[in-house]
Amino acid sequence: MDKFIVDEDLQVILQNEEDGTSTPIKGGITALDFEVISTYPKGWLTFAYLRDHQGIWWSNARKNKASLFSQDTEAFRVIDEDYCCDSQYVYLEDQAVPDSDPPSFRLLPDTPYFARDQRYLYVKSSTHFHLFEDIDTNAVIAHHDYCTDKDHLFHLSSSLRYANGEKDEVRAWLQEHQPDVSGWWSDHYAHSAEGATQITGNWYETASSIFYKTEWGGTAHREAKEVYNLVRDVNRSTFEPLDEQFARDRERVYFQWRTIKGADPDTFKPLGGPFGRDDKHVYYNGYRVDEADARQFVAFARTEHLGLSKDQQHVYRAEVVRTSQPFGQPDDVLQMIKGADAATFELITPSGSWAVDAKRVYLWGKPNKNIDRATFTHLFDADPQSWAMDQNSLYNANGKRTVKGVNGSTFVMLNEYWGKDDRVVFSFVTGSVYKSGDAATFQVTDDTGGAEDALFRYTVEGGTVRKKKR
Repeated sequence: MDKFIVDEDLQVILQNEEDGTSTPIKGGITALDFEVISTYPKGWLTFAYLRDHQGIWWSNARKNKASLFSQDTEAFRVIDEDYCCDSQYVYLEDQAVPDSDPPSFRLLPDTPYFARDQRYLYVKSSTHFHLFEDIDTNAVIAHHDYCTDKDHLFHLSSSLRYANGEKDEVRAWLQEHQPDVSGWWSDHYAHSAEGATQITGNWYETASSIFYKTEWGGTAHREAKEVYNLVRDVNRSTFEPLDEQFARDRERVYFQWRTIKGADPDTFKPLGGPFGRDDKHVYYNGYRVDEADARQFVAFARTEHLGLSKDQQHVYRAEVVRTSQPFGQPDDVLQMIKGADAATFELITPSGSWAVDAKRVYLWGKPNKNIDRATFTHLFDADPQSWAMDQNSLYNANGKRTVKGVNGSTFVMLNEYWGKDDRVVFSFVTGSVYKSGDAATFQVTDDTGGAEDALFRYTVEGGTVRKKKR
């Protein structure tokens, strides 16, 4: 067992009581008024909250280093191995949660994953932590990896996501354990979607509420379930759908059923898919894109899921990153592509599989440093395949594949069925190299996949290459 002590040289050390070895704790903690507040063994490592005359320290066992993070020794309290607080902040270990509210902070019962204060839901798994704001924290109820307020259900996997299509998973538990709460599981719920009628597209209404309809759980063998997601706090008299995904009232702009923070309803315009803008800002997937110039911003049509877009200074693509720093929940957020040249950036394929600027090639919006821009050539698309080449090799955007065994400097596309280099024959139909083919004599014989070489005749039947000896 490890133990924090002050040694004879007045250094704070971590001593192993079994073998007597000791490790100095770096970071500046001193022996003056030293005290161990609490320790947390994790495997063979020991983490700890410590105190000296300077304040409160977090000892990170992975670095053998303590960090001073609070001088509010009177109000400081440990909540569990991950959370603590003082009079100003809730902390995740030694990191202050901005705008947190210590007096209202609580760990939620019936779950190891969730806590709350007046502003945030705190979401913590064994590997991830983030804050979630789009929930009524005064009404939140947790059950294992699900949590809910009165209107929406959420589920934690890699991050917290809306799970209104899964309400049947926890309905009975909520009815048994929360029978007096008038939430979506109650017969007395104020925003039932029963009898909802279509306004337009996915927007629906009842006498009291507005909903955005989605589908959930559809498979080849099971019909998708219609899910009506409540749009909260709508001003019914001024509510106006703008397109399939955006709507507004006199006070707010909505992306599907979520409110877009800070968007100006008077000047807001949809730009196609999850893109929108007002006079000052661009928005994607309901989140503001701070770097984008709303006056010059252009989204590339048919690539909305990739987020490909640009203004005069920058090129953008969608990435799953934190929606805010340091603890925002992960979601699809528009990010600048570092180093992209907006003036010369262009799509090579309408799908966005290939794009270029003056210096680089982009595969699904990501720069690909292995492809030579000077010799890059897009060959053709045959959905879902998207073929291209350079002096080094042959590439398929579907699967982000580099074809092994093909010499790009000598490769020639013969038609949309066949190609060859100086050594091998290649089939675009199967995506395979045919080493037994004789590249020197190989030639196409028709426009339906027929070909021949000195040894074989080739045909294409239903996506399969067949060959016969001559």
